[in-house]
Amino acid sequence: MARRSKDWEQGLAQDLFLDEEGRKQFFLSLIDEGYQWREALLKVIKVIGVNEYATLTDGMKASNLLNQLKPDANITLNTLAKLTAPLGIEVTFKEKIDKAS
Repeated sequence: MARRSKDWEQGLAQDLFLDEEGRKQFFLSLIDEGYQWREALLKVIKVIGVNEYATLTDGMKASNLLNQLKPDANITLNTLAKLTAPLGIEVTFKEKIDKAS
């Protein structure tokens, strides 16, 4: 696999930091590729930078950001909302309809 230049990576990080729609599309493309939501969100955060992403959340500290995405973390809906807000994504739940009925 060809290595990307540092300039390219910095450019992507800056573009995603500045563009909410770009962050959302990047996240959703990772989901489409089969990433679990935690893995996809972690990838977005790492591309942008933990400190930079923390500035986009509603008061979340950078030191807590990665801890919330560990597989064994007991994340609250409020925290999940803070983590996904910079993506322009709202987390909702809906009733599953049994199609067998």
